Amino acid sequence: MRLAWGPEEEAFRAELAAFLDAHTPKEAVGLDFGASDEPGIPQWARDWQATLFDNGWMVPGYPPELGGRNATPLQTLVYQEEMASRGLPRSVHFPGWAIVAPSLLEFGTDEQKKLAPAALRGDMVWCIGMSEPNAGSDLASLTTRAVLDGDRFLVSGQKVWTSYAMDAQKCFCYVRTNPDVPKHKGITVLIIDMDTPGIDIRPLRQITGTTHFAEVFFDEVAVPKENVVGTVDDGWRVTMGSLAHERGGLWLQTTAAVEHVLVDLKALARRTGADGNQAVRRRLA
Repeated sequence: MRLAWGPEEEAFRAELAAFLDAHTPKEAVGLDFGASDEPGIPQWARDWQATLFDNGWMVPGYPPELGGRNATPLQTLVYQEEMASRGLPRSVHFPGWAIVAPSLLEFGTDEQKKLAPAALRGDMVWCIGMSEPNAGSDLASLTTRAVLDGDRFLVSGQKVWTSYAMDAQKCFCYVRTNPDVPKHKGITVLIIDMDTPGIDIRPLRQITGTTHFAEVFFDEVAVPKENVVGTVDDGWRVTMGSLAHERGGLWLQTTAAVEHVLVDLKALARRTGADGNQAVRRRLA
């Protein structure tokens, strides 16, 4: 289905295009929505995210204080189209703005909500303590424990495939607080400061040579009770909300990006003469 853009959407696109023409860093062009060959989060990416936030282009549907401009849903689609057509990411660091910030705004306390602007601007880097060696697709099988000890939890366990853990100041961590109930219950989400004693971060080197992922080990890491997001033992509700925010953002980005990839593929086929070649058709199919 193709949408017909009205004058408001076209004016919105023109304003965005003018901004991107003036401010896009050369390093960002052509990146695969979060991919970078540089270790860690490069400074140009931090600056780019801050520039988008300060000018209301980080998450256009949000209000200005959260890096947006109260854009309509149609204007948000225009934004995704324009960014995808230029091969531009909003950030090479996806978890903070796409998962943590909206989750804090939906489930966090008033004090926790104050962390959202820094996550959206990139001033505070977050990692997601979700996957474990035996809890990937079946996330509810997680075994990282958090035991209440007075006014704090003591967290022990292991997370894996934790993006940018080496750069993160905080972890949005999914832990088990009650092992005696069905596995989808007894889960709690905690905000953990990554400089807390007892945390061991071990980078995982990829075949490309980069180290965006890490294993994270927790050994009786003390976390204040006020760092619970939502309520104790009701973390699965927060988990579903977090994943909905992630998948929703990815769907919009990916849909727009794939459309432009197909346009480029068609153009390449015409230039190379591969269009109509049955061998090529079979391989693509």
